Amino acid sequence: MKKHIKIQCLVALCALSLASCTDVIDVDLNTTDPKFVIEGNVTDQVGRQVVTVRKTVNFDEPNNYPAVTGARVTISDGSSTDTLAETAPGRYETVNILQGEVGKTYFLRVEAEGKVFEATSTMPQKVSFDSLYQSNLSVPGRATTVLVPVYRDPAGLGDHYRFVAWRNGGQLTDFNVRDDRNNDGLSMTQPIFLPSEDLETGDSMTVEMQTIDRTVYKYFVALGGSGGGPNNESVPANPDTNLSNGALGYFSTHTLQRRQMVIQ
Repeated sequence: MKKHIKIQCLVALCALSLASCTDVIDVDLNTTDPKFVIEGNVTDQVGRQVVTVRKTVNFDEPNNYPAVTGARVTISDGSSTDTLAETAPGRYETVNILQGEVGKTYFLRVEAEGKVFEATSTMPQKVSFDSLYQSNLSVPGRATTVLVPVYRDPAGLGDHYRFVAWRNGGQLTDFNVRDDRNNDGLSMTQPIFLPSEDLETGDSMTVEMQTIDRTVYKYFVALGGSGGGPNNESVPANPDTNLSNGALGYFSTHTLQRRQMVIQ
């Protein structure tokens, strides 16, 4: 059973502008052998970088990713290599404190259950997360509170962004991604669309802005459109990925900035 899912991702929606882009993703929902799902991140923040290794479940099975234990995971910058330690089932962290550098290429290698998976990623340029504010947006039948990150896209196409939001410490969003195809070089004030629950006065909000590469952007477009991820652990069989040997997931080196506010 193969379904063609047309994903509409809003890339500009505010009082002054509205634009959209469309990606068509082929999602194969056939029952298949479990696949490895690897999610690796290196950021420009000082700390221990994390890679998780799990396996898929079939589309119609309970939402649970089995952890892959005992893997050998390494991250290299071409001159030094860090062998990650397994700190929890399926969770691997760098032994050394590592801070990713803009423009540098990193190499991920995962050896697990007799298979080898590799990926490379170059950290994109940092774009300043200037501010964050709340706004009221009219939707059919009611008004809702949205969060609006403010940043200026650099001149020149090819910038991609991911936004992750937390409410009172609980993560709300995962797939909020956008590019600059319709907004190159502009000051951006596009709202982040949160789940249907309304924000309330006094809610403590945190928004994280990442600059990501094109492959990671397309991965999250596909994953968000198919309903995969934390709230639905079944994933599409063929989203774009920079991982080799048939693995699902991604290896992302990205800059990271956070802003906090309290809903008024």
